[in-house]
Amino acid sequence: MIVCVHGFLGQGRDWDFLREAGLDIRSVDLFRSHPLPLLAAAADAIVGYSMGGRLALHALLSGATFSRAVIVSAGLGVEDPQERIQRRARDEAWARRFERDPWPAVVRDWNRQALFDGTEVSRDEGDFDRRALAAALREWSPAVLPPVASRLHEIEIPVLWVAGARDERYVGEARRAVKLLPQGELCICPDAGHRVIWDQPARFSERVKEFLS
Repeated sequence: MIVCVHGFLGQGRDWDFLREAGLDIRSVDLFRSHPLPLLAAAADAIVGYSMGGRLALHALLSGATFSRAVIVSAGLGVEDPQERIQRRARDEAWARRFERDPWPAVVRDWNRQALFDGTEVSRDEGDFDRRALAAALREWSPAVLPPVASRLHEIEIPVLWVAGARDERYVGEARRAVKLLPQGELCICPDAGHRVIWDQPARFSERVKEFLS
C-alpha cells in the first residue's frame, strides 16, 4: 500500500488517478478538520506532492518506516534567515486571506501565482476547513519547518524525486536533493510545471509504477 499526501489546498481525491492506474493507495485529507491530523500510517511507500512532499520528508526524518518514497515538486526548505522572515510574512498574509476573504477570490488569486504556470485547479469551499488551511500555512511553511538538505543523507531508502520540466526552481531543488540522498533518483517530467500530477497524470503514474516495482 502507498500513502499519498496532497499539497496545500489539496484533497485526498487528487490521487484518484493513481488508483485508476492500478496502484493500491491510501490518500489522506489534511484540511477537512481542525486541528490538523497527524501523518501516520502503515504502508510500503509514501508519495507526497509539494507541501505534502515536505511533510513526507519530515516524516521520514522522524523515523517513519517506509520502504520507498516519491517526492514531487517539493523544496528543501528556506535556509537564509532573512528569507525565512520574508516567507513567513507572505504565508501569514495568505493565512489571513484564507481565514476571511471571499472563497472565489482567494482561490482565484492562489491559482494565479506564477509558480503554477497557468494550471488552475478548482476547489469547493465546502470541502475544506478554513482554519486548517490557515494553520497549515502557519505551521508547515518551509520557513517554519527546518530545512532538510543537511539531513537527506539520513534517508537510506530509495527516493524518486520528481519535478516538472517547466518548474525551473524546483528542478534545481530536485537536482540538489538527489545528489544528497544515498539512493536518490531524478525524474524531470516533460511538458509539466509545478502541478505535475495535473499536467501529466499518465506519465507520472507510469514512472511511479516503474519505481515502486
